[in-house]
Amino acid sequence: MNNLTTRLLLNFIITLAISLCIAIFITFQVIPSHIAKQISNNVQKIAQSVEVTFGDGTKGEFLLIGEEGKVGFLVGSGKKGEAVEEKIIANKVNKYMWHFWGDKDSISGDFKVVGTDKEGKEHPVLVSGNDTVWQYSNTSISPNNGADSHIPSNMLFPTSGLWKLEIYFNDKLFDEIVINVEDS
Repeated sequence: MNNLTTRLLLNFIITLAISLCIAIFITFQVIPSHIAKQISNNVQKIAQSVEVTFGDGTKGEFLLIGEEGKVGFLVGSGKKGEAVEEKIIANKVNKYMWHFWGDKDSISGDFKVVGTDKEGKEHPVLVSGNDTVWQYSNTSISPNNGADSHIPSNMLFPTSGLWKLEIYFNDKLFDEIVINVEDS
């Protein structure tokens, strides 16, 4: 099997496993039903790939979680066909590069991410300095790696499990992403 086939098969298996876990959570009502419906309908593909050329001329790729051609944040990189996905770890601040595709009015201005945990509680997940915040103000268009814009961020998730991220620009919902946050 080549790397692309292996990665696609792995993505399918992981998506199937996550769907099974969601079904179990719904059956035993671990997740409130209104959140479970939203999560089960929106489980993201584990990674999409964006081809890049690194500074030394090496062909590579970035792995993003999100909706291809609309939004994603970087979770891994490496040489083409060898990129490795990094886990999102609970209680650990990490840097994530968001990528956006769309018209400039829909992907600029105040950038807000609302994180909803498996219990249905909303959290600010963006980090500024030592604090979690609801939004970064006045972001501007900044094309990068084939995306129409990008925004560097730090994020912190206080618990492990499935999280729904609602992404807003200027208080208008842009998209939603469902991610899996793991214990360290």
